[in-house]
Amino acid sequence: MYNVLIADDEIEVREGLKLKVDWEGMGFAISGEAANGLEAEELLKSHSYDLLITDMNMPVMDGVQLLDICRSYNPSIQIIIITGYEDFQYARAGVRSQAMDYLLKPVTRDDLKSAVNKIKQELDKNRKVRDDSEMMQWRLSQYYKEMKERFLLDLVHGSRLPPSSLPERIRLFHLEDWQDGRVCFITAGMRESGMQKAPQGRAPEQLRLPFELVCHEIAESYPGGVQVFHDAAHPGIMQFITLDGIQHEFADKLAAQASSYLTIEVQVGLGLPVLGIERWKEGYIHSLLAWNLAGRQNGPDRAPVTDQSPLLSEETSRALHRCLIRGELESFRSMIRRELREAFRLSPSRLVRSLFQITLIMESTAVDYIRHSQGGEPLWISPEWVLWLETPEQAERLLMQWAQDFVDQHQESGDRGATLIESAKRYIEENYMQELSLTSLAEHYNYHPTYFSEMFKEGAGVSFIQYVTEVRMKHAVRLLQETRLTVWDIAELTGFSSPGYFSSKFKKMFNQSPSEFRLSQSEKIEHDDPKK
Repeated sequence: MYNVLIADDEIEVREGLKLKVDWEGMGFAISGEAANGLEAEELLKSHSYDLLITDMNMPVMDGVQLLDICRSYNPSIQIIIITGYEDFQYARAGVRSQAMDYLLKPVTRDDLKSAVNKIKQELDKNRKVRDDSEMMQWRLSQYYKEMKERFLLDLVHGSRLPPSSLPERIRLFHLEDWQDGRVCFITAGMRESGMQKAPQGRAPEQLRLPFELVCHEIAESYPGGVQVFHDAAHPGIMQFITLDGIQHEFADKLAAQASSYLTIEVQVGLGLPVLGIERWKEGYIHSLLAWNLAGRQNGPDRAPVTDQSPLLSEETSRALHRCLIRGELESFRSMIRRELREAFRLSPSRLVRSLFQITLIMESTAVDYIRHSQGGEPLWISPEWVLWLETPEQAERLLMQWAQDFVDQHQESGDRGATLIESAKRYIEENYMQELSLTSLAEHYNYHPTYFSEMFKEGAGVSFIQYVTEVRMKHAVRLLQETRLTVWDIAELTGFSSPGYFSSKFKKMFNQSPSEFRLSQSEKIEHDDPKK
């Protein structure tokens, strides 16, 4: 419903206007009445109106003065002027003040209905523009958040992002003040032992979405101080990056509000503060370890991490990954046995940390190779499982069982080359906004670039470069259709090296420029819309 304000010094005229048309049936509500311009001004200050119907000749403050100040309170308000024939000059003044229409007294039913219908069409049009703009902002917000979370995951997982793309991504996601600062990672999840406090009839998985929403809401109460993300492979577990110094306050607030709103206990892992973006992976691993230790102890909600020794080396991580994808289980066994025994010799907590890092490597490999054939996440790996392992022999048996499961599923999925290409295509779909090269992707899958290029073209039917361009162009077309972003912004968001290169590729593919395409789509929508 649209709100209407009637301003006229004669009560009979105001009552007559209310009775001459079916306001409610036309989508309007008479929400305010004023006997002069001063009363109307007070109402305009305190309430929101869509339509003002005003007499031009009123005491105290006439319609001319009212119109002069009306749009300062509500620039988008629609106005209908009512005036006598002898005061027609007032109507002309109203037209200069951008009144939508004017009616001569006595106002007839048909004239009023016609004027109000015209106003209704204009208000509907403006509302649609506003709603479309709000929807566009929401879509962009969701799109932006998803891109940012994916970038944060790449950083903390240690993915080898092209160095040249880092400054651009950091600027795009407003992380300039974070990359060189001292930060602390926090891992938070619903404590299994606290599930008995959950509302009756609510399973833990039903509380995951409310828990995520609470986490985002609390993080937003620390503008500029907290980043939040989560890994879809671990539902019910949320990750935070806080500026060093607020992590304890934030963790306390998270636990208190989760208990208050959802009546659940939260298990929190506080990682060691780290300095510089290159150490984010280390801070992330430490927070995961602290979270697991808190669950293992089943004591305080937070367990401190004191072990600051180096993580598994990048060389070891890559070797484990390579053994898995090649099915070299004995080599894999030899490597993890050496790592687990050395870790246990140092301390039980070091065993947990090493085991946890190995499970993350296996999980990353499984996500790459299993998801397409299984139609979902590899649920057979879960970080919570490390809580029940006490010796390196137990850990080795469990890891080898997982490794065997991976190899078996990999072989059952059919042609290995086809599975590899599907995984590569999904990798491109998830990282098209980043700088992608054939060399980096081949290295990701442990293949020589020339051999990988031939495999990809045979499996995908097009070259690597062509496939990447098509994926980027698909997303660019969606942004051109659904948003008002500039060509420059769209080129940046979809991974093209420059707006000029994007425009030339677009024109070559669609025989028109991005701007011409956007204009043609707008004209098509107007032509196809029966209301136009």
